[in-house]
Amino acid sequence: MSKFFLFILVVSLLGSCSNERFVKDVEKFINQQITFSFNEWDVVWNGKDTSLSDITKVPVKLVVWYDSLICNSCQLNRMYNWYDITDYADSMSQWFSVVFLFTPKKEDTNKVHSKLLTEKFDYPVFTDLNAIFYERNPIIPKNKQLHSFLLDKNNRIVLVGSPLYNPELWALYKRIIQKMIDNDGVLPDR
Repeated sequence: MSKFFLFILVVSLLGSCSNERFVKDVEKFINQQITFSFNEWDVVWNGKDTSLSDITKVPVKLVVWYDSLICNSCQLNRMYNWYDITDYADSMSQWFSVVFLFTPKKEDTNKVHSKLLTEKFDYPVFTDLNAIFYERNPIIPKNKQLHSFLLDKNNRIVLVGSPLYNPELWALYKRIIQKMIDNDGVLPDR
């Protein structure tokens, strides 16, 4: 599957946002490299503060980033919607993982952390309290539809868009993930 075809397919699957600005944002975003700061983020898993090092070694990652412009506690209330996708990730844990990242507003930091501790979501959730993620990755578009993306083993963006409520896009994600697993963590140029 060529990267151009993949780009066209993603734009069509994301629906009504095929305006010129959206297309340009996706074009500029695909194949960009993302920098992580796992050691500078807090992580909560199953209602407990914890630390993780294995996630950095997983070659294929789906990043789901909630920035400070959205209602972080509203999104935390809906994390259970991700269970089908996190179950899939758990079944392929040495190859594929989901990185949930919240960058709350300063005034919402305590509320977000408390919510993570009480919700006991059964998957690691990172919080970027100092907005380091965007600072180190200013290439990320402002459009929140582009805040979920698939990375290869080199942390290059391969696919963009949230698969959460889009079965066709989730099916595409799974096909691309499998292709990358079969190709040592990168998407072949076929």
